Amino acid sequence: MSSQAIKQEALNLFALHGYEGTSLADIAEQVGIKKQSIYAHFKGKDDLFIQVLKETFADEIKREKEYLKANASHTLKELLWESLQNFTSRFHHDNRLKFWLRNTSIPPYHLYNEVITYLYKYIDQVDQLYLDRFQHAFNEGEIEQDPAIAAMAYSSLVDAIGVELIYGDEMRTNRKLHASWQIYWLGVTSAV
Repeated sequence: MSSQAIKQEALNLFALHGYEGTSLADIAEQVGIKKQSIYAHFKGKDDLFIQVLKETFADEIKREKEYLKANASHTLKELLWESLQNFTSRFHHDNRLKFWLRNTSIPPYHLYNEVITYLYKYIDQVDQLYLDRFQHAFNEGEIEQDPAIAAMAYSSLVDAIGVELIYGDEMRTNRKLHASWQIYWLGVTSAV
């Protein structure tokens, strides 16, 4: 059995049950191996979790870069709105995003510093990717607000929707998303 298969099943279980709700025995059972076989690939549960976390961050950064590149011709409004809609839709169908949101919002206590370090590194990278796009929109007169402030506010909107995805239901999330988006877009396109 490959380490990749182990990581995939670990990701699925961590996404659904969190770190504390997932045991190495659960992972081994899903993969169809004995628990001891996991130790041939990983030092233990923490090592497996951190490796899944690192891969998730790398995959998500890559996905963001590809999304921005593929949608470079869209207006900022279209780009951001589609990104938010994809984010909410993906949560219900993509265990990688579910893993990410659940386990960075409430990281395992003993891995808190390590998880938060990776999370902040990811957020800083994504914020920089989007800041470049916000700067372009500002230069083109598409938004009126300072690009750095508009980008930070957008990042905050994504965070808020992420929390709602974890704790709310789909209908509640969509209501909050539509309301927040309207106010956000009015704010960044209006002169102060």
